[in-house]
Order: sequence, then C-alpha cells, then structure tokens
Amino acid sequence: MKTWHTYLFIAGLALTTLMACEKDGDQLTLTTPQPTRLTTSATSVSLTSATATNEALRLSWSPANYGFNAAVNYTVQLDKKGGNFEAPVNLSAGTSTSLSVTGANLNQNLLRLGLAPNNASQVDVRVMAAITRPGNDPSNRVYSAPTTLSVTPYLVLISYPSIYVPGAYQGWAPDKAPAIASVKDNKVYEGYIYFQSPSEFKFTSGRDWNGTNYGAGTANKLSAAGAAGNLSVPSGGYYLIRADLNALTFSATPTTWAVIGAATPKGWDADTPMAFDPATNTWQVTLDLKADEFKFRANSAWDLNFGDGDSKTNVNPDGLLDYNGDNIKVPSAGRYLIRMNLSNPGNYTYSLTKQ
Repeated sequence: MKTWHTYLFIAGLALTTLMACEKDGDQLTLTTPQPTRLTTSATSVSLTSATATNEALRLSWSPANYGFNAAVNYTVQLDKKGGNFEAPVNLSAGTSTSLSVTGANLNQNLLRLGLAPNNASQVDVRVMAAITRPGNDPSNRVYSAPTTLSVTPYLVLISYPSIYVPGAYQGWAPDKAPAIASVKDNKVYEGYIYFQSPSEFKFTSGRDWNGTNYGAGTANKLSAAGAAGNLSVPSGGYYLIRADLNALTFSATPTTWAVIGAATPKGWDADTPMAFDPATNTWQVTLDLKADEFKFRANSAWDLNFGDGDSKTNVNPDGLLDYNGDNIKVPSAGRYLIRMNLSNPGNYTYSLTKQ
C-alpha cells in the first residue's frame, strides 16, 4: 500500500509540473516584436582631438515591444554606407534606450571601420534589440530602420620613445632637432630626415646636451664617450636614419620616393616619381588616377614600401602608412594631389585630395 501511495504521489507531482511548464510556456510565447525608432542628435559629425572627451553624438530610441515585460538589451551598430551591416562595429547600451558617445570613442570605431581620417564619409547606424533566451535564439532580435550620418574622423598620432638628431644642418640645437622613434620601445629607433647638403650630426637622449649623447665610434658604430666624433651623411638628400642603442649601430640610407600601382598611369610596371617639398616636409605628386590601387616605394625597389593596413595581421586602414602594408585604394577615378609625410616618426601619413 505504501508503494502504491508513492506511485500516486509521483504521478501527481509530474502532472502538476507539466501543467506549470505549459503555463510558463504560455507566458514565454513571443508576439512579433515591434522595432525601435532611432533618432540622433546630429546628421553630420566632424571630430577633432581637441574635443575628444566631449559628447560627439547622442542616440536615442523607443523601447522594443515584445508583447510582455521583457529585459531588452540594446546595441548600436555602425557600418560603412552600403555595407549592409555585414561587419559592423557594436556599441553596447545595455538596457538603456539612449547612448552618449564621446568623440574619442566614436573616432576609434570609425577608424576600425577603415574610414580615412580627415575626410568626410557616410556611415549607416541602427539599433539592435534582443532579449536573452536559451541558446540566444536570434529570432528575438529586432532592428530599427537605419539612418545615415556624415562623419569625419581624425588621425590619432602616438607619441613613441624618441631620441633626437641635432647637427650642422639645423644649428646643433637639440631643442629644435628632428626626432627618431622606437615604435616597439626596444631602443631601436628610426625616422626620416632631410639634409640640405652634406652634414654632421649626433644623437641625443634629450632636448639638450645634458643626457647621453651618441657620436661616431669605430666604423658604423656608435659611442657614448664624451670625445666621440660626429656622425655624417656624405651628401644632401632625404635619409632614413636608424639607430640601435643596444648594438650601438646606426645607418643612413638616402631615399627618393614614388607611387606605383594599377591606379597610376604606369601601372605596376614602373614608378611615377614624387617630388620633395622642404617647406611642408612632404613628398608630393599630382596625377590622374584610376579607381584602383597603388603603393609608395623608395629607390625603385620593394625594400622600402608603404601601404595602409595589413590584412595578414588584421590591421585596418587608418590613414597611417605601414611597411609592406596593403595596397591603398583610390575611391574614384580623377585627378589627385598625393602627399606623403614621413616627418613624424612612427606616424607616417598620406593624403589623397581630388583636384
């Protein structure tokens, strides 16, 4: 009899549980969710480093309606105009129905999209609403209609550990001397310097002569001795200067620069030379370009070449030049002024300005 009562109890408990689950199931049945309506504080945003900490954009939206009191999480998505949000950047807003974005945050995400600094571009923006269900079922996601913004990001320059290159070409003044930088912070430095004529120089650790100074030791070697001689370049020109303070070595390589690629008149078969402008410290050329690709290279060889971004290491194009980087894309055919600026070590830049 006791066993029979036990069976009846278990059966009753199972029936009660099943009824409760069915009831709970009724409560969790979703109606077709109603999308949110997105509004933005501006339709055109031009960003600058001076206002990086200020609010650049505020987005707000109506709550998504799932037919019951759900905890809805919202994500703002940005993508290049026409990108169909296939590879967006996502800004989490949690359960809030608004999001304030600072200039620095917005700029970082625009650069992640590969937008060119200092140029106006269009981006599509939308809000994704979702509730959490077992398995994170994507069927509960709902999106606002996208809106298009005009945005202009700025270039982010990084300050790297540096040493300085005073010399006869600039009056032996460390406080005004060009710098060369250690991008990896490993005491290996490089930078590009223009010498008007043959000149002597030294390396200094600071903006004066009071720190460690490096001059000529034995052949192609550096010496920190006070009596070390001056280093030198044999002729004027635009030099790649490298110094390794671990091995106490240096090199000075003269360079002339050109563009090459399918976008240029000579294609990939030959260089189109650029001219150096000492007044702006930039290399320049004005060309009729095709809507195609090109690169910068030195001395009609590939030993020194620049692209923008590196797909092999997941570095997006950002307006900063990368050694052996990806080809640079010309957005549309036309006549362009091409500039390349190698004067800020570690932050080599370029620009395309349609004429």
